Amino acid sequence: MKVLITGATGFLGSHLCQRMVEEGYQVRILCRPTSSFSRLARLPLEKCIGDVTDIKTVENAVRGSNYVIHAAANMNYWRGDEERQMKVNVEGTRNVAATAREAGVTRLLHVSSVAAVGLPVDPQCPAGEDFPFNLENSGLTYHISKRRAEECVLAEVARGLDAVIVNPASIQGRNRTAGLLRSVRRRAFVPCFSGGNCIVDVQDVVEGIVAGLRRGEKGQRYILGGENLTFRMLGEKAASALSLKRRFVTIPPIVTGLCATILEPWGRMRNRPPKMTYMMHYCANRFQYFDSGKARKHLGYAPRDVDAILAEYVQDQTACAGTA
Repeated sequence: MKVLITGATGFLGSHLCQRMVEEGYQVRILCRPTSSFSRLARLPLEKCIGDVTDIKTVENAVRGSNYVIHAAANMNYWRGDEERQMKVNVEGTRNVAATAREAGVTRLLHVSSVAAVGLPVDPQCPAGEDFPFNLENSGLTYHISKRRAEECVLAEVARGLDAVIVNPASIQGRNRTAGLLRSVRRRAFVPCFSGGNCIVDVQDVVEGIVAGLRRGEKGQRYILGGENLTFRMLGEKAASALSLKRRFVTIPPIVTGLCATILEPWGRMRNRPPKMTYMMHYCANRFQYFDSGKARKHLGYAPRDVDAILAEYVQDQTACAGTA
């Protein structure tokens, strides 16, 4: 069986390619000429060079594929090139979905994001798949573009495409978790944001994607989240995993807002991602909590909790230190 994967050279995409090769699929990837293949160097992949915004390239890439997993997205979290982000995320998804339908693929699995779901206003009520999108006037281009992309997929479903949508939450992996642990290890006083997040490990998201490809219902979306935690609680769990005592200092929203106001324009001038952006400020001070009950029930999705994820990475770090 042949599967086309877009966004294959990214963080999630590279893990997904590894898993699909292990599953025995013939994997073709659609990637830009500037993409780095370092994460995929040892995998037997067929490369199709191009861009999801180029319909001819998409047609060539989809041709002959049984399945398509569309994970490509412009994830730029700072303002300055909203037009490009909308083009890649919306027009690119429209190209992939329309071409998949016309080519008669068995199934399209669209990797969206909880950004397309919206942001719950009550931390006691995590958002589910039917949560009414509430970010139209937020200025969050990424969130809006991911919502529009889902609409493109569903429009093709109405025309006969078999497609399933998954919405991963805040994906963690080895490097990202290591960064959290390093921050907690090095500081006696650890800064944290005032809001919260839904934390899930990349391997659990990959399992959810595979399950969605196999068992998802046509036209349905499934949130692939994990544990909902305040940023303070996440830091406290990291400290506990390291057997350390730390004090956590909450950064007031006015500080993150001021930093974003100063650093984002400065980053655009230097063409470098700033350490704080409007989107980061907006989300860091809200509770990005989501409910994965639907995926658990219908896909057999079983993400690990944060304690288990941290314990695994601490154990890996200890093992690596022991062999150094």
